[in-house]
Amino acid sequence: MLLVLAIFMIRKKPVFKVAIVSCIKDPKNIDTWLKIHRDLGISRFYVRLEETPDLIEYFKSQPDVFLQTGASASKDPYTDLMTRQAAMIDLALELCKKDGIDWLIHIDCDEILEGSLNEIQKLPKNIGTFWMQNYEALYDNIPTSKDNCFKAAKFNDCSVSACASYANGKGGGRVSIAQSNGPHRFRSSHKEVKLKSLIVNHFESCDFDQYIAKYKRLGNSDTTTIPFSYYKDSILANGDTKKLAEVYKRYRVRNS
Repeated sequence: MLLVLAIFMIRKKPVFKVAIVSCIKDPKNIDTWLKIHRDLGISRFYVRLEETPDLIEYFKSQPDVFLQTGASASKDPYTDLMTRQAAMIDLALELCKKDGIDWLIHIDCDEILEGSLNEIQKLPKNIGTFWMQNYEALYDNIPTSKDNCFKAAKFNDCSVSACASYANGKGGGRVSIAQSNGPHRFRSSHKEVKLKSLIVNHFESCDFDQYIAKYKRLGNSDTTTIPFSYYKDSILANGDTKKLAEVYKRYRVRNS
């Protein structure tokens, strides 16, 4: 009888679960991205896959992945992406409630979480959201399609030195009370904290071919609304390969 009771108690012990939500298009080394986060302890992935039909069956074959497919925008791709991200985050929050997920983190497919999830598990009930500092990858040379996306020569701490892309980190929300608040944060009526043991490594445009394709897609974006000179300069290169190489090297190759 005591043995049966002990087994029942073990089975009834609550399981702490953290999930990732991400809008993805033409990802590189997505198998590596999934494995790293599974090894970290991520329980589930909520993915919006845009205009990448070759990966639909792959994602459908992954038992821990929820897949939504869709299209990107053409009028102002940069601004509209953030709108789609917010909508996907809100959908994922609702799905998380059904799936028994405790916390949801939003990152992109060129970003890797590094550290430990234990700090999240220990957050008191009065904490509704958290954020993690981002670090930006730099390279010895312009990376090619043969290079793995998630290798870099150096990382810049974006809270200390200037980064080409964003510097305000990425966030997570307690599923029971959080809502989306743009692509970088969640919001709730509870307190927010910065995590000490979990960071985000950002491998923005981790090879030159992907970089060219990205900024050709963003070519119609209104640069007056974009706060990052790296993005603006890349868009204003107008798809010129030589100009794009100069921009990439200036911003993304160390000691250049």
